[in-house]
Amino acid sequence: MSERQSIVDALAAVVPHVRAEFRDGREKTRNENPSGDVQSAADRQIDQLFREQLAPLEAVGAFASEERKRVEDVGDGYSVAIDPLDGSSNLRSNNIVGTVVGVYNGSLPASGRDLIASMVVLYGPFATITAAIDETVTRYVVDDGAIVDSSPVTIPAEGEICGFAGSTNEWPEAVEDCWRELHRDYKLRYTGAMVADINHLLVNGGLLGYPERSSSPNGDLRLQYEANPIAHIVETAGGRSSTGQESILDRTPAELHEHVPAYFGNPEQISYLESTLA
Repeated sequence: MSERQSIVDALAAVVPHVRAEFRDGREKTRNENPSGDVQSAADRQIDQLFREQLAPLEAVGAFASEERKRVEDVGDGYSVAIDPLDGSSNLRSNNIVGTVVGVYNGSLPASGRDLIASMVVLYGPFATITAAIDETVTRYVVDDGAIVDSSPVTIPAEGEICGFAGSTNEWPEAVEDCWRELHRDYKLRYTGAMVADINHLLVNGGLLGYPERSSSPNGDLRLQYEANPIAHIVETAGGRSSTGQESILDRTPAELHEHVPAYFGNPEQISYLESTLA
């Protein structure tokens, strides 16, 4: 078993325990994570579950989480950056949530070009892990903590969906112009959980945006934990990512918890977006 595959298997093993935390962890606490987001009880418990599952692996040398202030040295392997519970606000309405993992061959904060594997766990009607390893993206079906099926993933040649985070009155004018042009011909998709939107994108193609806006000048997504791993998966599957100017993977990180405007989609749609924003 490869070191990177051992991380996928470890994620599969913890899925039943993560699901068990959802029902009792819906409510918000009085605590905030390092980015200033109010934590739910599930955020904290699930973060600890993943730390206990991943840190002992020989493949893992450093563990960083959206819910923790600092990188933890746990061995001599790769650096793992994790968003333990993407879309935690969806728990109260019983909607889809997920987990995002980036595996970097370098010290954190690291460039997206240092990623050697990325994974998204989706807790839907059934659980899946979508993993980019080497030059391949694979979707694994998880049942009772074990992988029971797998299939290759490539982004469709034609796009069908469009979804941007936030309200139109918060967006820069160029972002609104792009959205208005696309949404007339595309199905609108925005679930409140980035992982669910990304799985729609990988199945249906199109364009998803998490832009800078007045209430979030640097965008919603954190570079290390969310934007880089998702960009790695989308680009490996044949799509493109962008900050609005360049590939997210080319962004030089400034600090561990920084945010970045992020767009993911088919190459044609990303090219149109970049030309509009320019």
